[in-house]
Amino acid sequence: MKFGMEPQMVQKLQTVLQATQVEVKDTSGGCGQMYNIIVASPLFDGISRVKQHQLVTNTLSEELKGAHGFQIKTSVPPK
Repeated sequence: MKFGMEPQMVQKLQTVLQATQVEVKDTSGGCGQMYNIIVASPLFDGISRVKQHQLVTNTLSEELKGAHGFQIKTSVPPK
């Protein structure tokens, strides 16, 4: 796991998921082992929360390799 991956993760979520809001925070004290991830994307409209979370984890599969855990909060932006 590389340290300081948050900007790369944010960029990837914005690009791949067309996210309008993205927050990625390393909650492990800077060692890159735990993340809190918040994503709002119009692509989430009409799909289950589980599928939304799968889209996020699939998008960040490389970046999350080696992480011990992460929390994801997803939403659909207001129209």
